[in-house]
Amino acid sequence: MSSHVLAFDVGTSGVKVVVVDTAGGLVDSAYRAYGLLMVGDAGVEQDLDLIIAAALDAARELVDRAAVTISGISVTAQMFNVVPVDHAGRPLGPMISWLDQRGEVAAATLAKVLPPAEQFHRLHAVVSGKDIVPKILWLRDERPDVYTAAAKLLDCKEAVVMHLTGVAVTDHAGASAYRLFDQSTRDWDEVACLLTGVDPAKLPTVRAATEVAGHLLPDVADRLGLSADVAVYVGVGDVPASQLGSGAVDPGDLHVSLGTAVYFGLAMSEPRPDPRQRLGVLAHADPDQWILWLEIATGGAALAWAVRMLGLDRPGPVDYGRIEQLVRDSADDMDGLLFAPWLSGERVPVFDDSARAAFVGLGLHHGPGHVLRAVMEGVAFQMRWALEYAIDYGQDVNRIRAVGGGTMGSEWTQIITDILERPLETVDQPQDAAAVGGAACALVGSGAQPDYAFLTARAAVARTYRPDTSRALEYSERYAHYRRLYDALYPVYHPTTGGEE
Repeated sequence: MSSHVLAFDVGTSGVKVVVVDTAGGLVDSAYRAYGLLMVGDAGVEQDLDLIIAAALDAARELVDRAAVTISGISVTAQMFNVVPVDHAGRPLGPMISWLDQRGEVAAATLAKVLPPAEQFHRLHAVVSGKDIVPKILWLRDERPDVYTAAAKLLDCKEAVVMHLTGVAVTDHAGASAYRLFDQSTRDWDEVACLLTGVDPAKLPTVRAATEVAGHLLPDVADRLGLSADVAVYVGVGDVPASQLGSGAVDPGDLHVSLGTAVYFGLAMSEPRPDPRQRLGVLAHADPDQWILWLEIATGGAALAWAVRMLGLDRPGPVDYGRIEQLVRDSADDMDGLLFAPWLSGERVPVFDDSARAAFVGLGLHHGPGHVLRAVMEGVAFQMRWALEYAIDYGQDVNRIRAVGGGTMGSEWTQIITDILERPLETVDQPQDAAAVGGAACALVGSGAQPDYAFLTARAAVARTYRPDTSRALEYSERYAHYRRLYDALYPVYHPTTGGEE
């Protein structure tokens, strides 16, 4: 490839589109925002047509402005969503967001038919209401007309690629996110589909991330001002894309994404099993590697909630410099205040969709700065708990690369570093990591790059945060108290069980 790649990064709150050169260098970018739709107490949806319109609008802006030849397109996007589409790729209803929890009943029903131990054996994971299969089952049971009419049930990236090309295709990592993926054949596991009640005919074709999914449909090409001969690559979702874009490309490399949610991605040379038989690994863009994905359900979303509840977003825009100062000034006066950040349930390591957030230890002297710092510390404590879960898999952790918008605040990043008791490297242009990682699939697929190794040097380290010894010791003691919160609050979340799981 002698020209440039156009890459889409379709997130939860907006889409970023970038143009990169053959070395992965960022040439230009554009962004469009959109929102979420809350449906009742547990439903969260997004308008796929609105997302695609925003993506194409941003892409056309870049094509007109960049004045370079685009010879390849790649897409990365948020994962663990479900959108039903017809044979032309048109959505038959809203996209069910990864934040949606309406699949809880379906997950509980599935557990009666396929107990957790059997799920782990067959699906390589125990699914919860936030996973794709329960979302599909909810759609089948609650929207039977839509389910029946759906030609395909796609995740977000796959829906965007189908809109661009007319082809329903997913990559190995995307397929493994369904938990219906056969790790040996690297295709759909028809027995798993049968056991869960998911029609495999409604799933996209599985291919490598570096393969060409198809070429631009004529009407899409006209809208973008590009040739219909432009190749669209299969690409990967945001977890493996961020792993690549952060430069964490070797086994043992860990990346952490500080976004709406927080998650770790740990690169592995083999699909190591969970000692607790709960959480399975994902496939990787690199066919020789796997990713252990560990999500903390609310990260940046918890801080955004606190800012909103404290009225610090009014009249707007949010003064993050002031927030950092409030947090900094509260460091030595927390007086044991703890925050459990389970605003929308929690994933690793409690796997409890019913868990809810709580402040413990509030006193009359606590003010906005203490509350904000407690939220930051609570997310970081949960991250430490998740990291300890990961270490039990037996994969050594070499380094931690941080990406995402949350890395822009130095105070929060230092708090995370002190609590994890490990150095943390923030990369230059951290909010572009997923888009660049997605573009890398096209660069490798086209032969412009032989493999993903070029990303290590490309992802320059902007700053290395190191633990403060005295602060880390204090946090270690407070972490021991934090670890007791879930068991203590469990009877509140599950009153009918009497506190017993």
